[in-house]
Order: sequence, then structure tokens, then C-alpha cells
Amino acid sequence: MSKKVGLLLPRSAIYPTMSFDLMGGLKWALESCGITDVEIKTEGIGIAADGKLIYTMCEKLIFDGCEIVAGYVNPVTAEQLKPLFEGANALFIALDGGYQYPASLTAMPNVITLSFQGTLCCRIAGATAVAEGCRNMAFTGSFYDAGFRGIHALARGLEDAGGAITFNHITKLKRSEFTLEPLAQHLKEHATDGVLAAFCGDMLQDFFAGASAENLFENHAVYGSPFVGDEVWLAQSAYPGVDIKTFVTWASGLDNTANLQFKQKMAEKKLRYNIFSVLGWEAGQITAAALGAEDIDDRIRILEGLKYTSPRGEVVIDAATHNCDAPVYEAWIKRDEATGNCILIPVKESPLSDDQRQKLYEDIRNFAGPATSWQNAYGCLDD
Repeated sequence: MSKKVGLLLPRSAIYPTMSFDLMGGLKWALESCGITDVEIKTEGIGIAADGKLIYTMCEKLIFDGCEIVAGYVNPVTAEQLKPLFEGANALFIALDGGYQYPASLTAMPNVITLSFQGTLCCRIAGATAVAEGCRNMAFTGSFYDAGFRGIHALARGLEDAGGAITFNHITKLKRSEFTLEPLAQHLKEHATDGVLAAFCGDMLQDFFAGASAENLFENHAVYGSPFVGDEVWLAQSAYPGVDIKTFVTWASGLDNTANLQFKQKMAEKKLRYNIFSVLGWEAGQITAAALGAEDIDDRIRILEGLKYTSPRGEVVIDAATHNCDAPVYEAWIKRDEATGNCILIPVKESPLSDDQRQKLYEDIRNFAGPATSWQNAYGCLDD
């Protein structure tokens, strides 16, 4: 009898193929690992903001015989699911953009987190700006990004390295009200070394179009959050007039064997590849490893400290936190001469990854006080 694996399917207006990408990555990674006798069961979870709905869908998948369930959810939601999977002797693989802080770094029983490490990438961007001579920085970000912890990590990386945020600019919620005028005015009137930016999806498109039209960054260095480097939207976004540095955990141009094999497999199946199909692929790799044991305790023992090679490079599941430690790459957003829009060029692995990861952990431990937050998974939005 074939085993059953569950997959929670999120919805997003700005990433409409997200569910298909996650499914494609999961399915074909399992096949590539030699696992062909697995049935994948699915349940929809909307924009992954309703914890009660997600709990119910997980419960349904477990009752339907799924011993392993993967889902793209907010870290707070993953924490809420812990007792369910513990009580059911099942495994939850939390897929995450990495833009929120978990409540605790203590490993959650029966939960493994595969993250794109958004806040780590942001912290590295802030620290790199100072290392490259940019100490006085303006910040600009979307109303949406303001509800996640990436902007806190950008500021912490900058300030911890001796820099300072001299100006904050958050764009309006409605696209019809989008303007970069406050930022433009500040850059004209004040001595500023550069700009830290946090945008995603169509908000990134608006940001780049506005910057291009006004030649806004002609005399400034710009450092972006990792979703500023998302290739799906970069290909649709006007070149902003200057090259922008960002830090990402995956780019299609990474020249490693696992990434080449991943892209080849997806192309064979006539499927696109992007950050979400990479997350699905890694969920498949983790699932394949866990299926090597029958008992949940043995599965957890297999996964704790597991090292595997993914399209991102070598990834390690930290036994102490149950989170993944993956490489972070410095990359440049440049003009695509073929289209006039943008292209992402990965350059090298960041030498700051290990140091900044430990400092990020301290930020998470010390994070306290009132703070607002969106409850959905990063990038999951309604129309």
C-alpha cells in the first residue's frame, strides 16, 4: 500500500501559480529521490492567514492517512500546529519565506522548518551596506512589507554594524496612491549614502517604475530585501536606473549540480521553476529522507542534523532549532539587455552568513514589546 503525504495549497494574487509550483517541486523531487509509491493529498488554505482553517485542513489530511504534511505557512501558524502533529505522531514540514520571527528558537517536536531565510538576508544587506561605506541610509518599503520583520532585520543589520536609518518611507496601501515623492525629496535635500528597500510582487514593479522615471537613485547605492530579487517579478519590472545589490538563498543562475538537475527535471515536466518550486523540491527531499523510517521518533532522528544538497547548495537541519541553515548569496539586479527590464545575477556566497545568523538569533530572543503583524504567509495576498 502506498504511503500518503499531505500538501497545504495556499493562494496568492501576486503569485497565482504558487500552489502548482509547490506541488510540482514536491512531486518531482520525490520521483528524483526514487520515491514513486506515494499519494499526495491536498487541501486549500486560502492566503494562509486563518490558523483555525489550517489546523482543520491538517487534521483532515492526518485522518485521511497522511503521516507527513507540508505547507507554506506563517511561523506563528506552525507553532499552533505543534500539538496536533505531536498528538497524531505525524510530521509537519513548515515552508516559509522567512520574513517573520518565530516566538522561540527551541526546536518544536514533530515540526521541521524549511525557510528562505528572509530576515537573515535582510540583516546581511544592512550589515553589508555599512561594510561598503554606506552608513547613513534612507529606508523605503511597501505598506505590505511593513507588516513583516524584514524591515526590522534590515535596520538591525545596519545599526549593529554602526550605521543609521536617517529617513523612513512607507508607500500607500492602494496602488493608485503610490508615490516615491517623500523619498525623492529627502534624497535631494539631505546627505544620504544610500537606500534600503523592501518590496515584493506588483509593489516591486511600482517601485522600480517610479525610480526609473525619476532617475531616483542616480547618486545612491541601493540594497534590497530578498524578494526585491525575486526573478518572477524582476522580469516584469522596469530597470530602476542603477544596479541594486540584494541577498537571496536561491537564484536560477546558481551554477551548482543540484540546481542544474532541478531545472532540467522541471523543464522535462514542462513546469516553471522559481522560489516556490524550490521550497516544494526541498520538502520532497525531506519527505524522502523521513520515509526511510517507519516510526516518527526515528524520522525526527534522521532529520535532526541532516545535511542535503538542494538547488540552494548544502542545507543543514539544525538539531537545536529544527530550522534549516542554507547558504545566502550576494546578487545584483541588472538590466536585461534583451527586454529592458531586470535580471538577477548571483555573484558569490556571502561571508557574513554565519555571523549574521547568530546575531539574528539574538534579535529574535530579545524581540519584545508591542508590534503589529500580518497573519498571512509572506507573499500570499487576495486580489
